[in-house]
Amino acid sequence: MTVGSMSGQLDSMFSNIVYKLDYAEDKIPRVQKKIFWASAILLGITFTLSLGSRFISSQDIFWIDTSVHSLIESYCAIISFFIAYIIYREYKTSGRRSNLFLFLSFFSMGIYDFFHAYSNYSITLFVWFHSLSAFSGAAFFLWSAASVRNNAKDPRWLRYLFIVSGVIVTVAAAATIARYSPPLPYAAVTLKTYYHISVDVPVMGEFTASTIAVNFFSALCFLLSGIYFTRYFKETNDMLYHTFALASFLFFESEILFVFSRLWDPSWWYWHVIKLIIFVGLIVGLAHGLIRTFNELHESRKSLTKTVNELKRAYEDLKDTQEELLESEKLASIGKMAATIAHEIRNPLGAISNSIGIFKRHTQLADDDKELMNIVEEEIRRLNRTITDFLNFAKPSPPEKSCANLNDLIDETLALLFVSNGGSRPHVKINKYFDRELPEILMDRDAIRQCLWNIFINSLQAMPKGGTLAVWTRYAISMDGNEPYKEANIVISDSGPGMSDETLSRAFQPFFSTKTKGTGLGLSIVQRIVKQHGGNITMMSEPGVRTQVEINLPVNYKEPAMNGEGKHGVCIDS
Repeated sequence: MTVGSMSGQLDSMFSNIVYKLDYAEDKIPRVQKKIFWASAILLGITFTLSLGSRFISSQDIFWIDTSVHSLIESYCAIISFFIAYIIYREYKTSGRRSNLFLFLSFFSMGIYDFFHAYSNYSITLFVWFHSLSAFSGAAFFLWSAASVRNNAKDPRWLRYLFIVSGVIVTVAAAATIARYSPPLPYAAVTLKTYYHISVDVPVMGEFTASTIAVNFFSALCFLLSGIYFTRYFKETNDMLYHTFALASFLFFESEILFVFSRLWDPSWWYWHVIKLIIFVGLIVGLAHGLIRTFNELHESRKSLTKTVNELKRAYEDLKDTQEELLESEKLASIGKMAATIAHEIRNPLGAISNSIGIFKRHTQLADDDKELMNIVEEEIRRLNRTITDFLNFAKPSPPEKSCANLNDLIDETLALLFVSNGGSRPHVKINKYFDRELPEILMDRDAIRQCLWNIFINSLQAMPKGGTLAVWTRYAISMDGNEPYKEANIVISDSGPGMSDETLSRAFQPFFSTKTKGTGLGLSIVQRIVKQHGGNITMMSEPGVRTQVEINLPVNYKEPAMNGEGKHGVCIDS
């Protein structure tokens, strides 16, 4: 989120709003120095203007009445409540004790400023509510600053107890003081007046010693708070510490001006202006910190989403690799079994087949005996095909690729199935839709012919009572990420009964078959051959309507290691 190391072991004052200096570590001291100089200049200008207020005549500002004062203090109270709510949310989340004291500081200032703004019926209450606002705010400010280094974390139940208790006590105290005669010094201003003199019109007067003592103590607390927060800013580079440090120093100047001013004179009004500036700066600083945090959270969310997607892809790749490893182990076992089958079964089958041939040449065999001999021969051929499927699947030979025309190869394969259109299955109609622009591609003719043969056989077996077998070829350009590449598409569709979703999901699994005499290896062999050619195969089915198989093969494909011309290479006759 940020750059810069901490020289201390401090937690951030806030757990959610973090606004540290976003600079390289070697530049941070220079940036901090500039910030300190800018803050010192601001404090100096504020103090210098306070001296100028001494030369303004009191008569020149009498037009600023109690209504204006009430608006200023009401605004400060509202902003205090806003800041207190932000800090309350922080404390509710983090449980850091320093945030609790900071919440109580702004909440108590807001409550007492509100009562101060509308206590114009009594000078004593008018002055003491301001003094209580400054005193409570300064004490909790200092308490918060002093507790940052050893920042205790309250349990959830204790957080609610502290918050509720603090709110109730502060509101109850302010309401009690406003309603009844409080145990406060009788006079706040050195006027020979009664306690309930109204301040509806400006009344000039100096503050009593007790009033000055309370506000001087408040000023001292704000000064110490500013020193604490400045130290934490130097250690953590967290601008929120600097924001509260600057606010503390401005509060200090404001209270000092109050101590050395008279009620309703220009200096008295000027510290109200400082107070206004403090709360504007605080709300802007916190808002800026929130916006920055929200932006960083948004960026973090985007980065996290990207990481999650990468993890998903990595998981899918790992899953595929694991499946390939399991399949490899299975193939290794099948390979050993296939070698044994080839040795132990094929040779005896050959001997049996030869013997059956000799017996069939005997003319003395009855017709029933010849029929039995034909059945034995057919079963021997079926066993041979099964063994061949096992050997092809378990010990595939590397493809021997050469340039070939895919349309011609499809025609040749169909010709093997049917002597003429319809052939031995007169009720099956064949529709061919060939893209004549399809160029020659690099492939193993025998392997691709085997793929087509297996798919065609499955289609015909799915239509025992006849139907339509349609074959499309298409020359297309597809995208591999951001990289375009050319491919040949073969689509084979039959009008058979289709497959259920469960059958479709397991169609390419080895040894899965819905046929009573099938090995379940036909489509597995097809898928492996297509992958060996750098392509892919998909299948879709609509129960009761059709089944469709689509094969995509790269055009001009050649292994990259052979010529270094990219993923798809060129078609060169090997």
